[in-house]
Amino acid sequence: MENIIRKAQLACLMALAIMGLSACKKNGGTVAGDVEKYLTCKINGKLHEFNYSVNANDKPATDTVHFVVIGGWEKHDMVTGFGIDMHLKEGAKETTYTANDASDLLLAGKYSIQNMKDGKIVGTTIYNGGDLDGSSLTITSLTKWGVKATFSGKLKLLGGEEYLTVTEGKFSAPYN
Repeated sequence: MENIIRKAQLACLMALAIMGLSACKKNGGTVAGDVEKYLTCKINGKLHEFNYSVNANDKPATDTVHFVVIGGWEKHDMVTGFGIDMHLKEGAKETTYTANDASDLLLAGKYSIQNMKDGKIVGTTIYNGGDLDGSSLTITSLTKWGVKATFSGKLKLLGGEEYLTVTEGKFSAPYN
């Protein structure tokens, strides 16, 4: 079980690192053209801004967007990050998607915190969710530039019982 948790932590860390490193601009809350880039939410009531290296997945090769992947970091040190991953067979639209037992929606949120000791990463604390009942994502804009949305839900500590509540989430992220 510990090996599975470690592999999941590594996969999350790698995905967030790749998204962070592939962004064109490295400053947060910026304006790209005439569209602002941001990723913010409240976690257990406290505002978090993951505006450093905010970006979405690569630009879709077709007019149908089958997945939406968003990520960002709180600071340039890339210690604390947040990401959302949503897959849709029929393609994404400007609408609300809500996770429940009956849905075939693949929606995942990840909040990760690098555990540091003496300036080195010694582990990663990960909270997963999105697929938990009641989690939702509302796409408000889906263009050739990127995607904008609002979101909320619950995240559960990987390998633990602790839950975090995510509210007032919103993002505006350009495609890579």
